Amino acid sequence: MPYKIAFLSKYPPLEGGIAAKTYWLARGLAMRGHMVHVITQGLSTGREYRIQDNDDNPAPVQNLWVHRSQEEMPWHIPEDDENALALLDLTIRVIREHTVQILDTGYLVPYGIVGHLAKESTGVHHIVRHGGSDLEKFLKRQVLGTVLNEVIANADRVVTDKHYRDLLEPMTPHLVCQPAYVPDGKAFIPSDAPRPQLRLAVIGKINYYWQHKSLHFIVDIMRHLTGQFECWIVGQGKGMADFQQSLGPETVSSFKWCPFVAPWEMPHLLNQLDGIFIFESGLPHTVVSNLALEAICSGVGIITDRTDFAETYLDIVKTDKNQVMVVSPDESSSAAGIIEQWVRERAHNVQPSHQLVSYQEYLSANEAIYADLLNGSQS
Repeated sequence: MPYKIAFLSKYPPLEGGIAAKTYWLARGLAMRGHMVHVITQGLSTGREYRIQDNDDNPAPVQNLWVHRSQEEMPWHIPEDDENALALLDLTIRVIREHTVQILDTGYLVPYGIVGHLAKESTGVHHIVRHGGSDLEKFLKRQVLGTVLNEVIANADRVVTDKHYRDLLEPMTPHLVCQPAYVPDGKAFIPSDAPRPQLRLAVIGKINYYWQHKSLHFIVDIMRHLTGQFECWIVGQGKGMADFQQSLGPETVSSFKWCPFVAPWEMPHLLNQLDGIFIFESGLPHTVVSNLALEAICSGVGIITDRTDFAETYLDIVKTDKNQVMVVSPDESSSAAGIIEQWVRERAHNVQPSHQLVSYQEYLSANEAIYADLLNGSQS
């Protein structure tokens, strides 16, 4: 039986893990016959973190509609664009006009809060999801704590993963624990296409806090490898000018710089790479990375500074034994030598990973959440 679902979340062309998760989940459910509406910000939001326009858009999917909030708001309170209120107005309108049964929200702030208000107004079933940063920045510190506690306590379901189950379990009797994201194994697969040169890359936002992502360590390693590899930096953001200035013109010119790519272009990007850097020890909290999962499924080598990196994803995908290389970030010369040898050895023997949870099983698990809600309301 098809359901009428609305996702209130980040969505392309906004970059980010939540936007990509929403894209793949909404698309997959629509392809299964559900009526899926995506409610998100207008196209002027987050200019530094938007994917550039391109002609390589994915084929449209039947039963999938995208609604964007109003771009122009009357001048009212200085420095306030009323974005959350515009989303609330649009969400209530979409729910009523399309008789939406379930509202599924991404980040707690603002989407979970807006979803809670929309539920109070329309009676729609509300499912709360989260990332990692919103729990760390807001919930754990009780920033907006009064309203966030209300949102979680009153949600019909709260979807989390193993990393945050203990945090959320005391707050709601309606917790569902499942993988936060599972790649489409038909899209993310190793490629046999020959490449003219071995390539390494770092991919992600370059914001004001780029040093927390250990980009300075990664660049120091890349400097030793530019003669043997093409070194790509795929990203953009408000910290880009500061980041490039810290490198100097010679280093900047030795790298290839690419903007964000859309979720549907990520399989092609990964198929052009032999290894990617994912350094996480400098981050304020553990990250469950879409990119890491997609790279593992695509057979791309992962260079990390975390000895327990692969264990983070063991409930979703099993890495090839030689797919993850752990290096010491502050020993750039020796790390570069280890990486060069490792990549060259892997280049002729890339093995597909083994997904322990398939994309179709992931879609079915989310359908089961919706079915449980709707069947409960009918009994």
